[in-house]
Order: sequence, then C-alpha cells, then structure tokens
Amino acid sequence: MSDTVQYSRDGHIATIRLNRPEMRNAMDFDMSKAFDEAVDKAINDTEAWVVVVVGNGKSFCAGVDIKLLVPAASNNTDAKFKEPMNRSGHIGWSAYKLWTLEKPTISAIRGHAFGGGMGIALACDIRVAAEDAQFSAIFTQRGLAPDSGTSFFLMQSVGYSKACELAFTARRVDAREAERLGMVNKVVAVERVEEEAMALAREIATGAPVAVRMAKRVLRRGLDAEALGSVEYELYVNNLCSRTEDLAEGGKAFLEKRPPRWKGR
Repeated sequence: MSDTVQYSRDGHIATIRLNRPEMRNAMDFDMSKAFDEAVDKAINDTEAWVVVVVGNGKSFCAGVDIKLLVPAASNNTDAKFKEPMNRSGHIGWSAYKLWTLEKPTISAIRGHAFGGGMGIALACDIRVAAEDAQFSAIFTQRGLAPDSGTSFFLMQSVGYSKACELAFTARRVDAREAERLGMVNKVVAVERVEEEAMALAREIATGAPVAVRMAKRVLRRGLDAEALGSVEYELYVNNLCSRTEDLAEGGKAFLEKRPPRWKGR
C-alpha cells in the first residue's frame, strides 16, 4: 500500500489516514488504489470495531487530482478512469465499500472536502467537521456528473431538492451550513476535530461490537442496493462525460485559473 494512505489501529479503533497534504489529499490513481486497500484492511481487521477516516494537513480530501482529467497535463493519462464500469482505483467503489462496512465509520473533516473527498466524508456514518471545513460537489465545474457516490450520499444527507441545488451549482458549503443541512453531526474547533472523532469512536467501542454492527445493519437496511445502483450509474454517465470536450476544458480552466469555456459537447 502506498504511503499516501496509512492504516493503523489503536486498540479497537482503526484509522485510515489520507497522506498527500501537499496536494490537499487529492487522489491520483495510485492513492485511490491505496485507499481502496486500506478500506479492505478495515473490513478484514477483526479487532477493528470502529473506523475513523482523517486527512493529514489542512484538508480532508480535495477529490481527484485534477491533472488526471487533462491528459496533456500528465503522463499518467486518465484512461484508467475512463474504462466503463472499471472498479479498480475508482473512489466511488471505495466509498461504497466504506458505506457498506458493517463497523461504524466516522470522518474527521477539516479544510476541503470537494468532489470525491465529499463522497468519502459522507459515506461515513458520523461526520465531525472542523470550523474551517468546506464541502463542494464540484463535478459540474470540471465537466463531470456527480461521482464517487455523492449522488446517493448527498441526497441521503440533505434530501432531493437541496442535493439538486448543490450538485447543479457546485457551490461551497461551509461547516455551519453543512451542520444545519444534516451533512455533518457536529462542528468543532480546527485543532480538536481529530480528537473529537477519536473520542466518539472510543465511546462507540464501549458497546457490544456485534450489537453495534447489528444496529448499523438495521438502520441501513434496504439502502445498500440503492447505493450500489447509484455508484454504477455514476460510472456509466461519467464514461459518457469523459468523451466530451468539456471534460478537458474543465480541468484546463482550473489549472489556468480562469472560468471554463463550455462547448456543450
């Protein structure tokens, strides 16, 4: 597993730590595969009763590394991301596995949780946000439809109409608004966000582990198939988006720090 994602366990609390702080934990292909491997470790670690996901540095996760959307800007062309129904290294599948993980999951979010980063944060059962946290379903500003499970996780959190607003506009949501909308459970000081998430994890771990897992299963009953269908359809529609000129334009505009000039094709 790449050192851009770290897995550790202290007692019965497992931590998945995103570790590419110089890029705001934006995921390239290798990092997304490492994240998937870390989720698998959490699934298979019988001594892990609660799982916490956190980002090193000033951001939780800024989503996919934008250079992957602009083939001319990277030698690691985004072809791997364009394969129809390709699960390998796709953040959406990892987020789905995080969602279906029988153990309780907590995200500790500071700074940016954009695009796929927002998907990962919302895939967790409980979300603790720092006061500087910002969320954005940034996809349409990059020439993509919602991805990384956000079409499902966002609607589960805020409802259909508000999810439409956030997906269509890609606007930023600060921590306090996210709390009002139900995207996060609580907002705490920046320096306390990881501490609060760990304290909550330890509190959950005092319960009987099988009973806690069954509580999650009961609360989530019937939703897993819906989540899976959403992730699969996201892959399908974004395979269509990946064939448009607008996808490359979205990435180029971001890198050149200018408004995108959409062509609608």
